[in-house]
Amino acid sequence: MIDGLNHVGEDHICSVCQTEFTNDEGGMLGFIGIIPVAFCPFCFAGICDMVEQLDDREWEDLTDEEIEQMGLSNYIKVIREAEAKLKEKNTYD
Repeated sequence: MIDGLNHVGEDHICSVCQTEFTNDEGGMLGFIGIIPVAFCPFCFAGICDMVEQLDDREWEDLTDEEIEQMGLSNYIKVIREAEAKLKEKNTYD
């Protein structure tokens, strides 16, 4: 529950759909600016989906010049392998 500007207790009411939910059910408690908000698991999943749809960024590797500027030109192969793994783990299809 939200009391003033604080989250209190184990029972919460979703700021979007007004459904009651508990900590055990999941969901998210947080703040938008200084305003406390609570999202039930369903509304939180919908918000996450909306953000994912809006995120149209493409993965961008470091250039060789950027690597050299960091003084890491001897490690380009290792950096490229790390970039490939990070890209694999952080790219959504």
